[in-house]
Amino acid sequence: MYFSGAISTLILALILSACSYPMTMSSADGDKFAGRYRFGREDSGVMQIHGPENEVLVGRFIRVDRTVFTEGYEKTFGRGTIETDGPDLSRYGSAFGGLLGSSSVSHETAYTDALAGFAGQPAKAVSGPLFYWMASLQGDRRVVLGCYLIGSSYTGNGFGRCKSQSGREFRVDF
Repeated sequence: MYFSGAISTLILALILSACSYPMTMSSADGDKFAGRYRFGREDSGVMQIHGPENEVLVGRFIRVDRTVFTEGYEKTFGRGTIETDGPDLSRYGSAFGGLLGSSSVSHETAYTDALAGFAGQPAKAVSGPLFYWMASLQGDRRVVLGCYLIGSSYTGNGFGRCKSQSGREFRVDF
């Protein structure tokens, strides 16, 4: 009796520790690719996307502060393609610090343009204490993507953009 309870607890712990969350990646051509991510240790995690031509793209994302993120984003996608508003809370404590706190926690907001060439995809915004991720994904056929992702600690939702070494751009939603 005790043994079966211990096995059940162990299985539940393994399932919960391996939770992954869905994400989608869209190309300017209208192609959509499914993917997932999961958290690791030390403010990092792993992403996997089934990309163009059935290529599996895998890589690690790391959490960075807003200044580093914005500089990298604008260097990759051009000046003025992202705006941030509010105090930079990314360098203070955990990204989930305001999740259980009071409603008086300061808010950040990030906006991205409507992504010219991405038909039917409007501008996007996320608010709350934000987390900023940078990722490098590599495919089994040598495609490399540099990705920039922003998410809300309140909702867990966010957006991002990726660019391949050949200049092809993708939009990411999670």
